[in-house]
Amino acid sequence: MKKIILSAVVAAGFAGRLCAAVAEDSKIFTPFFDMTLNEAAYLPSVGNIFSGGNINTQVGLLTKVTAKDHVFGLYNFNYAGPGFAPQDSKQFTDRSMTHGFNFEYRRSLSKRFRVRPGVSLARDYSRSGANEAWKNGLYNMTSTGLQLALDYSFDFERNGIASLTYLAKTVKFPNYTDLLREFQNPSNTANVNGGLQDQAIKQVSLRSSWNNFFGGFTYTLQDYKNQEVIEDSGVYGDTQQKDKTVALDAGFHRTLWIFEVYPMVSYTMHRSNQNFLRYKYFGAVSTLATLNQGSADVTFVAKNYDYNETTLSLPLDLNITGKWAIGGSMNITSRTYCDRLRRDEDNNYVDGQQKNLMSTLTGSIRKRINDTAMVRLSYSLVVASSNNKFEKYTPYNYTGNTFGLSYQLSY
Repeated sequence: MKKIILSAVVAAGFAGRLCAAVAEDSKIFTPFFDMTLNEAAYLPSVGNIFSGGNINTQVGLLTKVTAKDHVFGLYNFNYAGPGFAPQDSKQFTDRSMTHGFNFEYRRSLSKRFRVRPGVSLARDYSRSGANEAWKNGLYNMTSTGLQLALDYSFDFERNGIASLTYLAKTVKFPNYTDLLREFQNPSNTANVNGGLQDQAIKQVSLRSSWNNFFGGFTYTLQDYKNQEVIEDSGVYGDTQQKDKTVALDAGFHRTLWIFEVYPMVSYTMHRSNQNFLRYKYFGAVSTLATLNQGSADVTFVAKNYDYNETTLSLPLDLNITGKWAIGGSMNITSRTYCDRLRRDEDNNYVDGQQKNLMSTLTGSIRKRINDTAMVRLSYSLVVASSNNKFEKYTPYNYTGNTFGLSYQLSY
């Protein structure tokens, strides 16, 4: 869930700049619309066949007030249905729905410099089961944020621009409760009824794009308001949880003869002072004498959530005609935990840090209907592997087949 929040924060701050970077010169009103619909069938090697859909829609309007002043508004709706995802991120059946609003005031300070203060609002709903109501999702959240960005144009001919952005958000989880607190202190319901994941997010990013190349650095700090850190005694202490994330990414989009390539690579370092108590089975009871033994019924794991993650995406389209194209892509996500040991089939910790790997190979046929719309038919093979062999609740080692149909409309 932390990774989803951080991705949404980064995307919201950067998408608002990209989608309206078109023309801020002649038109008074410049609309923007981008919608992608996707429906797919999923055939995993473990579990049942299921289907899922995804909808991502952005609607924006850039308004020219004066030659130097512009106002930009963006609404984003995203629905992510059941599907395959990297291990330790979500279950196959998870669903999420997001409504996001971003507003920017853009002021040109000179020919090369521009400042962009802004505000963002978002409401996110989640469901882990088909019978769960959207309003009751454990990870439902609301967020409000302020942004201040400075843009520097260093190459007008090749669209060279560098952006420094500061983002501050307040995120609230009204439904989130902690089962460990309920178990340890069932009579004190005031401390477990929602809000334990409430947090303040501060983010600084430096991004640049030039001649269809792009790259950036992002630093994110999450300060939790109510969530304390679990101590090695097995109880919560007085220290508040703090998470830090450093992310680097780079890529480009080029057309070479009849080929379109747009590879991207990213590297993420996530650090948290939060620890973890592993209960080997339901009803397990810990004692201080056995708490720190890997084969004990309850095990204390320090820095359980620290990891390094690398993602490599290599998409390619072969344009056969002006309308038809054959596509292929490879996506690899590799995560290595810094301190979390791997587990065997009996839920015992054994030597060696946990490592997850998810590889996706995709082939597709794309038809461009007109200048604004296209449709794509695709097949994907997913191979997920991990040296963690305990898979009672979440699959770590499986293969999956995906058959999908998508439609995109943008102008």
